[in-house]
Amino acid sequence: MKNRKAKYLILVLSIFGLLNCYSQTETRKVVFEILAEEKQPMPGVNIMIKNSKPTIETQTDINGKAELNLIDLNVDIELSFLGPRIKFKLLENVDFVKVNLKKRRVIYYSKNKILKKGKLKGY
Repeated sequence: MKNRKAKYLILVLSIFGLLNCYSQTETRKVVFEILAEEKQPMPGVNIMIKNSKPTIETQTDINGKAELNLIDLNVDIELSFLGPRIKFKLLENVDFVKVNLKKRRVIYYSKNKILKKGKLKGY
């Protein structure tokens, strides 16, 4: 009888273990490049997912680059630095975002190809 209970216990634990493995969500890395002007990187820009709980954010390095690992790419991005806050919508299937603050433009890339160009909104 004990042997039979042990087999069922092992079976149940194995099933829960397998379910846990398949419930993992996939994240996607999105790289950001923030430029003050053409070919002039903007270090220290805070990049935040708007209304995320817990807060998801990062900051650009000395080369104006940063990356975020995200589950959902359908989010609003907020940039903050000295001056006004800037926001834009992130697109699905994006892996690189280039922002030019002087021109107030954002370019979305996927696999090194331009997906879309847009204007930045400040507030």
